[in-house]
Amino acid sequence: MDRKVNVAHLKIGMYVSNLDRPWIDTPFLLEGFLINSEEDLTALNQYCTYVFIDTDRGIGAAEYIEEAPRLKTNTYLERFLQDNKKKVEYTNTRPTKEEIPAAQTALESASNQVAHIMEDVKSGKNLNVEAVRGVVEPILDSIIRNSEAYMWLSMMQKKSSYTYSHSVDNCALAIAFGRFMGLPKKDLRTLAIGLLMMDMGNVKVPEGILNKKGRLTEAEYRIVKKHVEHGIEILKKTEGMNEDIINIALTHHERFDGSGYPNALQGTQIPVYGRMAAIIDCYDAMTSNRPFSAAKSPYSALQSIYNWRDSAFQPELVEQFLQCMGVYPTGSLVEMTNGSVAIVLEQNLTQRMRPKIMLILDEDKQHLKEYKTVDLAINFEDASRMPMNIYRGLDPGSYDIDPTEYYL
Repeated sequence: MDRKVNVAHLKIGMYVSNLDRPWIDTPFLLEGFLINSEEDLTALNQYCTYVFIDTDRGIGAAEYIEEAPRLKTNTYLERFLQDNKKKVEYTNTRPTKEEIPAAQTALESASNQVAHIMEDVKSGKNLNVEAVRGVVEPILDSIIRNSEAYMWLSMMQKKSSYTYSHSVDNCALAIAFGRFMGLPKKDLRTLAIGLLMMDMGNVKVPEGILNKKGRLTEAEYRIVKKHVEHGIEILKKTEGMNEDIINIALTHHERFDGSGYPNALQGTQIPVYGRMAAIIDCYDAMTSNRPFSAAKSPYSALQSIYNWRDSAFQPELVEQFLQCMGVYPTGSLVEMTNGSVAIVLEQNLTQRMRPKIMLILDEDKQHLKEYKTVDLAINFEDASRMPMNIYRGLDPGSYDIDPTEYYL
């Protein structure tokens, strides 16, 4: 059982299951660990106010912490989203199944191009902004035509190189999020380029640190945080790179409560694109396989994002992101109330708990001879005429299901 505990009351032997902030904002890269030393306690005191401990995996605790007081926030997302930009109402102009080939081409091309771009910068060459736009444009056009196809493929085909795939996934998520919020295409392009390039500074961080499987030392964590500074240096000397893109890279690790870096900005001191980038960056990191941590289910990652609203992230933007992604995001593995297992294919904008799914396993967790597509907004019953709903989200790889084997 998880219990919420003030860091002042932590003891050696307790198992930390979650923090009061995103794991990527700390040196604790393993998402869940046993407190083994005074050094662990010191680090937890330095980075956290409270944590959650799992009493089934370590010793218990006697005291809880009260909820931290909420910061006052704007009741509106941002004035410029309402007054200075005309909201665009996007609709899918091509069915998901028909958009899959174009989305597939965009994804494969983007992954290869980003790898080349980063290798060029790593070798000392200047960043080519036209090459970056060449990566973004096919993704942008695909997601504008249909917001589901690219997101499905991206979830199904996580690449082996987290550095490259994370940049491309961030770009796509930014477009989908901005599209949901009604941003004009030129602003979607700016947001997409910013998210694609915001971690460019990682090319100057030693791979041994980026790929370390254990907890970073304080010195190593300082080096990792330097990637923001390195990225700004690269972007500022790039011809044609606008200020909004540079500011995304500068602020994507800032946090709404002021706990981020490099400048501990707070609230609306952080540009709205930077606030959006922070949410997207954390979500994709949690749903990806990293050298030091296995992927969480999209459902679990969204729960964490929700728990960090008002502290790490602006609550209004969190609400918009959750609505954009759906309760069970496209590509999620889910278990149904009758015990069968499915993959989420498409969202239903009017009934978020009832997306379109593909049934993979039957009630006994055996592979179906023919995979069946079900729109839960229309069909509420299983073969036995029992009501069928989503019971819970599943972790990636559950029941040895390899999502890359299943396409529309």
